[in-house]
Amino acid sequence: MKRVLLLLALAGGLLPACHSGNREKDLQDTASVVVPLLSTPYYYTQLKGAVGGRQITMELLKTAPNLFRGYYYYDSTGQPISIWGSQEADQVKIYEDNGSREEERFFGGMLSDDGIFKGVWHGDSTSHHFELHTDLRKAQALKVYYAADSVQLLPSFTGSPLGIASNSILWPDPATDSATAAFLRKAITGDVRVTVPEQFVKRAIDSFVTSYRIAAKDADSSDIADGQSASWNWTTESDMKVVYNTWPLLVIEKYAYDFTGGAHGNSGAFYQTLDLATRKVITPDEFFKPGYKEVLSPLLDKAFRKKFHIDEDESLDQSLLVKTIVPNNNFIVTHKGVAFSYVPYEIGPYALGQVTLFLPFTELKSVLK
Repeated sequence: MKRVLLLLALAGGLLPACHSGNREKDLQDTASVVVPLLSTPYYYTQLKGAVGGRQITMELLKTAPNLFRGYYYYDSTGQPISIWGSQEADQVKIYEDNGSREEERFFGGMLSDDGIFKGVWHGDSTSHHFELHTDLRKAQALKVYYAADSVQLLPSFTGSPLGIASNSILWPDPATDSATAAFLRKAITGDVRVTVPEQFVKRAIDSFVTSYRIAAKDADSSDIADGQSASWNWTTESDMKVVYNTWPLLVIEKYAYDFTGGAHGNSGAFYQTLDLATRKVITPDEFFKPGYKEVLSPLLDKAFRKKFHIDEDESLDQSLLVKTIVPNNNFIVTHKGVAFSYVPYEIGPYALGQVTLFLPFTELKSVLK
């Protein structure tokens, strides 16, 4: 109960006085942090500024060589928007995953080592200049670790198929207090005893390489010689992103993609909403009153119709594998609302991709604890 009240106070911008001292103590080492955005190989940072007169917060990560990922949201709505991008020469393009095939939305500009990202945002048939500055005063500082490896199916065969693995993880900054760092390590790894990020980031890669080498024993070299090798180009990709990071809330995404032959790969993003004040994972059952699923299902149906332009008189099971959308535990909380996310095949076909539906607190008052 106290945790939910704290989150609601945060949504209104009024943290209780009894927690303000702890917040300042916990975050004193992040107030002046500026991540060099050009020279740092891999990183997480939080940027703030305005686009078209609206304040935004961007959770930006460089999770692999020349690859940017993360989220941003308009401060007035708090709805996370997934972003990805790359860099060419000194120009960076960060695209918004808006689900629209009609028009791209992206931030185009330059990053600097003084923690600034500035340029022009394009979208909605218009454009706006922006300048975003590092602002980690209320955020948990985090590090990013990356590793990759590849192995040939048949080392002696020219043009052999490859197994390619990459992994990127978040890790608590060394300045984090020991109790919070232990909580974060357990959330990230599932095991509080894991203390070496370089070892953990390679664990999944080494497992994949071993599995690929074992599977290679059954490979038919004659098929590969005839060009029938595409199904042996296996790939596994994992990474972690920051979705929301304003004390006491930290929301992280764990994403995984695997292709081990077949028609297509499998992917999914799973979320954890962490309360850094109490060092607990927030779940829907703790956040809402009993019976909340019956109240939220119609709201999720409505949110899906709006997002995918489905008419009210059209049954949802014409687009989905279900007749109504039930809240799950893939749960995100921000200062303005909550989101539930559904991996492919959970509620819809593979082609629909992952579906994330945001519900503002204004619609949830009757079921909030």
